[in-house]
Amino acid sequence: MTRIQLRGLPSLDNYGTAMMGLVTIAGLAQRIPGPVQFDVVLHKETDIAEIVAETGIDPARVRITRANLGGRPRLATPAGLWLRLRELIGSKSIRDFDLLVVLGGDDISEYYRPNIWRYIALYWVRARSAPVALLAQTIGPFARLPNRLAVRFLMPSLRVVPRDRWTTGYLADEFGLRRNVIQGSDLAYNDLPLQHDSALQAETLARYGLVPERYATVVVSGMQKDGYYTSDAAAYYQRWADIVQALLALPAMAEKRICLLAHTFGIYGDESVNIARVLDLLPAEARARVVPVTDRILATRARFVLGGGLFTVTGRMHPAVSTFQMGKPAITLAYSKKYEGVIGTMLGRSDLIIDANHPELWAGQAIVDLVATKAEQTLARHDQLCADIRTAIAEQKKMVAASLDDLAALVR
Repeated sequence: MTRIQLRGLPSLDNYGTAMMGLVTIAGLAQRIPGPVQFDVVLHKETDIAEIVAETGIDPARVRITRANLGGRPRLATPAGLWLRLRELIGSKSIRDFDLLVVLGGDDISEYYRPNIWRYIALYWVRARSAPVALLAQTIGPFARLPNRLAVRFLMPSLRVVPRDRWTTGYLADEFGLRRNVIQGSDLAYNDLPLQHDSALQAETLARYGLVPERYATVVVSGMQKDGYYTSDAAAYYQRWADIVQALLALPAMAEKRICLLAHTFGIYGDESVNIARVLDLLPAEARARVVPVTDRILATRARFVLGGGLFTVTGRMHPAVSTFQMGKPAITLAYSKKYEGVIGTMLGRSDLIIDANHPELWAGQAIVDLVATKAEQTLARHDQLCADIRTAIAEQKKMVAASLDDLAALVR
């Protein structure tokens, strides 16, 4: 049996994270012959049966288990790191795995973990026993010396699969990393395992009364509470309500609707609360044309909702990725540089990114005007945009497939 430990999929409560994990599990299971076990570092409340159902795997051949990391020392201090290293070096169970996959995102950076060198050191130790792959990552930038030293001297022992060309260039130019780096893309640009279930797609849209291409989707990001966009929460939600009304007022949106989609739940924050706040700020006539999707419907159904509309406006990146993946345009209200890497560099769609991480944009109508103008331009060239997006997505899917082929080859 091939045993793979998977990190970076704690639950399905964030549809973007879920999509990346589902693509990885299904993709590697398809490529690796014989029995396969995925030991996933899951949050304690995560339902493994949901993952099995969303991947469509054969449980007779592919097992998903919960990694038991309880009681292991934390990395908050150098002493904690040393204890973890000792544990890893002496642990037979660690050596039983054939591959460790660390799923992207963007957490291998100083934005989220100032002392990321500690994690790189742990992965380096793990690589003494079995291959370690940093899959679909945005990595860096690094200013702190311990982090830079870890990237330069420890990361060459790892398989690194960047999800954008900026990361690939940065690792090569800044640290000389080339031989262990293979260009990938965001895993969510790939088809989901159940994406071609047309009956499920029809049932999902019908459940909410959504008619294909008779609505646009809006995803109100919960990242404002984490210090992005503006510190003025009241202004933030008022501007989202203003955006909804501005979109409904566009001539091309006449007799069409807005779907407000919650994209995260549970440990990631319940974004259905954001929808409730926006709805409360809308006048009755606008609210009558809004369809809230606040249920936790999981990744495949969320993608059907996103792909069924004319376009998406979102503060979360992965609703944009899913919309593009389904061949439709997405206007993204970016709060970090990862948007430019994943959407601008890889898809060539910088024209659909609004750099929205500026409080002054949210203080008045500036952000509303920017979104409305971008939406009007998007609708005016909708057919050509969709054709160009489908071409670009085909290239991303090839890169995802190549990166999964590479990982599967590590364990054969």
